[in-house]
Amino acid sequence: MNLLSKKCLSHSLATLAVAGALLSGTPQLFAGAPSTKGVVPVETKPADPWIHALLQVDISDHYITPRGLNVENEGVIFQPLFLVFWTLYSEPDAFLQDITLTTGVWSSFHTNKSGADPGYWNEFDPIAGLGFKFDGGVKLDLNYTAFKSMVDSYPTSQHMEIKLSYDDSKLWGGGFALNPSVAYWQELEDKATVVFDPSKSDESFYFTIGINPTFKAGPVKLEFPTFINLVGDDFYQQFDGSPGGDGLAVFCTGVKASIPLTFVPKDYGFWSLYAGVKYYHLDNQGLLDGNKVLTPNEHREDLVQFHGGISIFF
Repeated sequence: MNLLSKKCLSHSLATLAVAGALLSGTPQLFAGAPSTKGVVPVETKPADPWIHALLQVDISDHYITPRGLNVENEGVIFQPLFLVFWTLYSEPDAFLQDITLTTGVWSSFHTNKSGADPGYWNEFDPIAGLGFKFDGGVKLDLNYTAFKSMVDSYPTSQHMEIKLSYDDSKLWGGGFALNPSVAYWQELEDKATVVFDPSKSDESFYFTIGINPTFKAGPVKLEFPTFINLVGDDFYQQFDGSPGGDGLAVFCTGVKASIPLTFVPKDYGFWSLYAGVKYYHLDNQGLLDGNKVLTPNEHREDLVQFHGGISIFF
């Protein structure tokens, strides 16, 4: 063997020796599983659920509608609300951050029988809506409701609402917010108020202007919901069938305190208890005439409602 051949053979043997040492020292690199030595595992946040639900049961001494109708003032009133929120779109960093479909039902049960065909189950309302949340705390809600009397007191009425609200909590800080809103509410079919002469009754509308000042005192959340209703001339009707009159019809304000039930495991949803009081001032002759029929033992311009309940969010 010549000198060149010896050098080539020596070089080849050295290369094989080095390769063998590498193979014997790092078998995990060639065993089908990559090495994790020195690699920090990356924790991925689970995707937010695209469906949520709210169950709320309100208990009070009156059933007073947001339109000022004093439907019931005797016994105890139980009003369960069940809503399902379907996330159709979510992009937190975009101008349009969220689109949510809301479906649900609301009912009113009374311990005192009432209505044209007296019963305990007074009302059943299906609910549907679309909510659009924008950057900066602005939200637009488009809602549909129907009011069905389970005691045959009135024909089923249908309505729509367009509501614009603003979450201004970032402007104030410290957990305080005014939460201003404005809404337009329109009757689509039949009346949502007392009708004395159907031949002179027309579907109408009202505007709501409101605020809901909110802040926290420790674990307790305090809210002061306040609003006014500005109605169209035909929204309410007087005894003689004439329009109830337009302008300011309802002023409402109140206070509500709620506290979370932190002992309930989060796997069972977020539970809270609340209690509050509402004050209504009624300033429309058609509305006052309607209340004289609904609750003849309490025909007043000023009403007070005490209520409380439980709320569960899944």
